[in-house]
This record gives sequence, structure tokens and C-alpha cells, in this order.
Amino acid sequence: MSEKTGVERLIQKLKTVSGRPGVYRMIGDDNVVLYVGKAKNLKKRLTNYTHLDKLSTRIRQMVSQIRDVITIETAGEAEAFILENNLIKQYRPFYNILLKDDKSYPYILITHEETPRLMRYRGARTVKGDYFGPFASGLAVNQTIKELQKIFGLRTCTNSYFSNRSRPCLLYQIGRCTGPCTACITPEAYREQVRQAKAFMRGESVAIQADLTRQMQACAAAEAYEQAALIRDKILALNRIQNTDSEAPLFQTDIVAVYRRGDSACVQIFFFRAGHAEGNVVHFLEHLSDDDFAETMASFLMQFYDKVPPPKYILSSEPLDAFLADALTQKAGYPVQISTGLHLRGGRRKAMEQAVQNAQRAYEQHIQESGIRAEVWEQLRELLQIPVLEKVEVYDNSHIQGSFAVGAMIAATVDGFQKKWYRRYNIDGTRAQTNDDFGMMREVLLRRLSRGLVEKDLPSALLIDGGKGQLSSVMQILDELKIHNLAVLAIAKGEKRNAGLETFYLGTAPDQPIHLDLKGDLIHLLQRLRDEAHRFAIGTHRAKRAKNMLHESLTDIEEIGEKRKKALLLHFGSAREVAGASEEQLARVPGISAKIAKKIYTFYHG
Repeated sequence: MSEKTGVERLIQKLKTVSGRPGVYRMIGDDNVVLYVGKAKNLKKRLTNYTHLDKLSTRIRQMVSQIRDVITIETAGEAEAFILENNLIKQYRPFYNILLKDDKSYPYILITHEETPRLMRYRGARTVKGDYFGPFASGLAVNQTIKELQKIFGLRTCTNSYFSNRSRPCLLYQIGRCTGPCTACITPEAYREQVRQAKAFMRGESVAIQADLTRQMQACAAAEAYEQAALIRDKILALNRIQNTDSEAPLFQTDIVAVYRRGDSACVQIFFFRAGHAEGNVVHFLEHLSDDDFAETMASFLMQFYDKVPPPKYILSSEPLDAFLADALTQKAGYPVQISTGLHLRGGRRKAMEQAVQNAQRAYEQHIQESGIRAEVWEQLRELLQIPVLEKVEVYDNSHIQGSFAVGAMIAATVDGFQKKWYRRYNIDGTRAQTNDDFGMMREVLLRRLSRGLVEKDLPSALLIDGGKGQLSSVMQILDELKIHNLAVLAIAKGEKRNAGLETFYLGTAPDQPIHLDLKGDLIHLLQRLRDEAHRFAIGTHRAKRAKNMLHESLTDIEEIGEKRKKALLLHFGSAREVAGASEEQLARVPGISAKIAKKIYTFYHG
């Protein structure tokens, strides 16, 4: 299909579309849903897709695939928000680029049981109890649970472990559980501890402290000094947790900070619960436009809060669609208020400004890690002495004394590393010796370039981790395949393998070593490319080794015959135990010298 055909079908469909709010689905071949969108005026929104000169390349590509359009009218924009989110979740359309991952965030759960349990929870809320969160990471949850244990002494053990205890466990001994399993605390007192823990997680810490202070004073008056000291320690722990630099503690609030540059943006969402910051999550958005940015952000947040129950208050650095609060309120079942940066004052405004600064830093770091500055890419092109530099491929090998040999190729453009083009090559020894680095490189390049010739998919340049010998081997392969317009650069390791002391050799001038400015951006780019190839090769090798480790026979190790294999199995009992043994343990086996023990250990551990 063509763009013209897609536009014609849209124009035909517009004859029956109203100007009411609603949701539309773009349908492609085989009834595949290409895109789901919402609009306050369906007819006006769909008409926009017919003006190709105002559309991005990506959206024009979508229009060319349209076979049909399905529209659903809704009572209002809030209902359209909710329906759009549900349909995106159902169909997961290719051109809806927001939040395609299935990540869920952890919560703290206090169960509804006779003896409630404190636990970390992630996933659908199928367990009855009180949920507190979300938290940005499991680490943050674990830390909070640890503090709650110290203060309130709630159990964290499983029900089966709890019901089979005859004496208190170690957590009771170190003061992190009150021991309800063996009646070290009365049911009434434990329920009071649970009540206080829930109140604390809801942000009612002032009332809890006042209550604890009264209990401490009562114990002191009754001369129960040991109990008074325990309560004092709880109060001190509460004070430590509540220490914060924030001028305005936030309760049940998310701060949504956005930093935009061009058609991309970084969105950071900071969770504040019970007056404490519980971490933040980061998302990067692309293909944005000024015309519908507020609507795009609203759709993004609607999808985000489909996985995370929305808080009562959302503070946003950017204006959002006015109907988002209504949609979230309907979905959550309680009022959700949204305020923008323009209306914030005092401590809240300061917190927002800090959040936006964090979003800017995250965006700049993301660009630095994922992209390559155009001027440095141009320096690389000049070094390679080629007119155009589109794609660079970098090669490396990895093996241990010939075992689990692999070749690896990574690819990069001016936009950064292109992981969809990464390739792994298993070296099985049939075409090249697995302990011959030159032979392994030859096999990998012959396989890659031969296929590239057939598919007309050759890079602009090759980067090889090696010196003049590797370069010579690569140039021979190019001559054999009659490839004469491919730049090759070899990176020879520096003295003592120090980064920054590398020597470079061009395929067109192999006898003329090139030394780059140690502080220049170009050498850092080349090191980054080489290191990524090395990381990918090592990771591939380790994965292969781990997969095959326990399936390989001990006799595959050099100098291990049937006699030594039998001695090892008799001593350790299984190949798994041999794989987990240290060099010293291996050397204790009769017939296994220190040298052979080292070979066995290296075989399994690298």
C-alpha cells in the first residue's frame, strides 16, 4: 500500500465520522491494530492524518499501511482516556510507543490475617491486605521493611514457617520481631503494633510518636525502665527516618518532571509517600510534537497509572490535558488532583525545580550513553579516509584455552549502539581452530561478509581488536571476497594493555602506526566501541559456558582421562560438585596436581 491509498481510505471513512469525543483504531493488513488514539473531536483528529506534509516520517509510514479505521464515541474526554488506555493494553499496537514494557513496581503489604505479616509484594493485588507504595526498587522496599521491623516488630516469615515454630527465631533474638509465633507477645499487643505500622505508612507519624512518648512515660513512672528504654529506642528510630531536607513534606504525591529537547524528552516520576521520598523511575519519550504534547503526556500517564494506583496528588512540571484528573479519578475510585509547575509555591516549587534538574541530567546522560556526537563521528570518518560513514561494525573473539569459543560483532551509527544488529558466532572447530585467534576472526568475517554481499548489507567500516597481524588477515579476506571499498581499522593494545596507549593501523596503510591525542574525543569513542565489543563477546562466551558447563564431560578438559575423571567423581560425588570446587579442594584429590587443579578450575570459572 502507499501513502496515497491510506489517505484515500481515511477520506472515505471521514464521511461517517462525527465530531464527538472518542477513540479510534488504525487497522492494517490481517486486521492488525496499528495505532490507538483518542480525540476530543474524532473528525478533526482523523482529518489531520490526511495532510501528509505536516506528518512525521514515522506517522506517514503508518498512514501508508492503513486499511480501515474503527471509531468509538464516548460520553466525554475522561471516558476516552480510559478506553484508549484499555485498548492499548489489549492490542499493544506497534505505533503506540509509550510504555511497552511490562514492568511492575514493588509494594509493602501488611496482610489481613489473624497474625498479619509484613512483606514485599509485586504484581496483581490478589492477596488481601493493606498495600503501601509504590517503591522505585526492591532495594528501597527491603530497606523500609527493615526499619519497620526494628520499630514495630512485625513478622515477615511465611505462614508455614510461622505455624511450625516451637521457639522464637533469630529475628526475635536481634529485636526485629516480637515473636507472635510462640506467644512472646499477646495478640492484642501485636494488633496494636500492626495498627501503628499502618498509621506510620499512612504518614501519621506525629500521632504515633505522641502515643509512644506517653507509653514511655507510663513505663518510667511504673519503674519499668527496660520497657521504657525499648520504647525510647523506637522513638529515636522514628526520628531518624523522619529526618528530611524537604521544606514541605509530601504525602501521597507524585512529582512528574519533564525535560524536553527537540522531539524527545525525559520523564522522571518521583514517589512521595507518608512524607518520605520512595525513589523515582525514568522514562524516555521520542517522536514528540509541540501540537499534541500535553495529550501525549496525558496518554503516557494514563498508561503508567494503569500499573501503579495513582496518588491523591500529582504535581507536573508541564501542563496536562484537563480531563486527565477526571479519568484518573474514575479509574482510582477516589479524587486525584493535578497541579502544574506554574501554580506551585514554596517548598513544592523548590522540589519541582530539583526534579526537573534531575530529569535534565538523566536526559543528557542518556544521550551521552546512547548517541555519538556528530563532530566526533566526523572525526572518525576522516580518520578512516572514507567519504561517507553510516555504520561501523566491531569484532572480537572470546574463549578459554579453546573451550566455548565464540565470535561477536556489535554495530554502531551516529545515533549510538544498534543492538538489533549485534550478532553472535559459535566457533565449533570445523573451520577454524578454537585456540587460533586469527583463524577465528577469519571464520567470523567470512560468514558475516559473505552474507552481507548476498543481502547487500555491508557496513561502512570494520574495527578489529588486534594489531598488524589481525589487520593483514582481515585484508586477505576482503581480497578473497573482492570487497575493495570497506575501511578497516585495527586497534592494537597499548603497553601493559593500558587504555590510552593504543596504536591504530589503517588497512590502506598497515605499516604506518597512528597515535591519537590521549585526551581527545576520538580516542575515547574508539575505546568505547572496542570495549562494547569486548563486553558483548565476554558475555556471549560466559552464557555459552554456563549453559554447557554441567553437560560437558570432564574428559573434555585437557589431561583429564577416565582415571582422573573417576577419582574426581568418587571424591566429590558429582560433576556439579567438581564444578563448584576451589583449586585447593581439587588438588586434594589423588592424582590431581596443583597444575591440573588449576586447569579444571579455569575450565569452569574462566
